[in-house]
Amino acid sequence: EKERLDALYICVPPFAHKDQEVLACRKKIPFFVEKPVALSVEKAREVEKAVKKSGVITSVGYVLRYMDIVEKSEKVLGGKPLGLITGSYFGVVPATNWIIKKKQSGGQLVEQATHIVNLMLHFGGEVTEVSSRAFSGLIKKRIPGYEVEDASTTIIKFKNGTIGNITCTWMSFGFNSSLDLVADSLEIKWEPITTMQVITQEKKEIYNVSNDFAFAEHRAFVDAVKSGTKGRILSDYSDGARTLEVTLAALKSMETGETVKIIRTT
Repeated sequence: EKERLDALYICVPPFAHKDQEVLACRKKIPFFVEKPVALSVEKAREVEKAVKKSGVITSVGYVLRYMDIVEKSEKVLGGKPLGLITGSYFGVVPATNWIIKKKQSGGQLVEQATHIVNLMLHFGGEVTEVSSRAFSGLIKKRIPGYEVEDASTTIIKFKNGTIGNITCTWMSFGFNSSLDLVADSLEIKWEPITTMQVITQEKKEIYNVSNDFAFAEHRAFVDAVKSGTKGRILSDYSDGARTLEVTLAALKSMETGETVKIIRTT
């Protein structure tokens, strides 16, 4: 109320998303929000509706979308249909107390591996259903209060017929994530995530990320705020909400053991 804000950064843990985004919309303040954008589909849809009504510029912190190998991969594919998209996210439990609480983080897939899911959706398009299974029981023996999955694997069905899967665990060490795009007679493998391999029957070419993608993410948002247009923002609130719906559907599938269908209503 005291200041006229040019833009707002909402960088809070998943459970702390209350009315910050809706208030920003009411005040017509462009905002950047960290992923995941919420912990419920209902909340994300409420904010998405407010964003569309207000017309404010938004950006979501899916920083990997700004790696230059994303555009390079698109050019290599050249519109070829993908048959398979796979992803992985391996590492150790982050040293953050709220991330091990299910109601505060949603778990590894929802809070961290969401980066890889977002990339999978970027290349694969709309998702119609997911089926996910989780393993638990080992990590809680060494970390008191641990409530989320130790590992998970999720099968994703895209509307265009492409199939995909993502496998995650915090039982590993260090950090390693990957993405694999498979078309007919062509594979584009990102492993580690910042190294792109183009594999055909004839040859293998390797490209490393060459841009400061974290800077590019924020540069795009600031430039969009200054220009009043979306500009070079690659993941807006609707994109973040779409990713959340997929990861929460996977979480529901882990809990019920059933395939969960996804129907976007906005």
